[in-house]
Amino acid sequence: MKYLLTILLLALSCCTYAQQPDYASLNHAIADFDKALESRDSVALKWLVSDKISYGHSNGWIETKKELIDDLYNGKLIYKKIAATKPEVKTTGNLAAARSVADIDAVMDGKLMSFKLKVLQVWTWENEHWMLFARQSVSVPKEK
Repeated sequence: MKYLLTILLLALSCCTYAQQPDYASLNHAIADFDKALESRDSVALKWLVSDKISYGHSNGWIETKKELIDDLYNGKLIYKKIAATKPEVKTTGNLAAARSVADIDAVMDGKLMSFKLKVLQVWTWENEHWMLFARQSVSVPKEK
């Protein structure tokens, strides 16, 4: 009976350990997300973006996962360049908040536009990888 209890406790501790967030991979997930937006990689986006995402743009426009991917695919919004600072990351449990500043060149409804944005992303550790759960950006005022 002692052996059975010991084996059971070891098995449970291994399962618990295996499900702990891999914080080292978070910066890779953030960079991979930006690359997926630039390359319009719907397969990577489906892997990186939660089905429950709230994706907020600086103009107040909010998208679901389907809308985000559809708008990239149909050309409504095409990211040409995303140059972001190294994110400041804070974590707790299976959640992470990442703040950065990004210079973005995009084509929206056929017009080339450039933005300087402050971006907040909320990532959650699900199924042993990071998924973007929420994102909101605000415009950085132009210097005079």
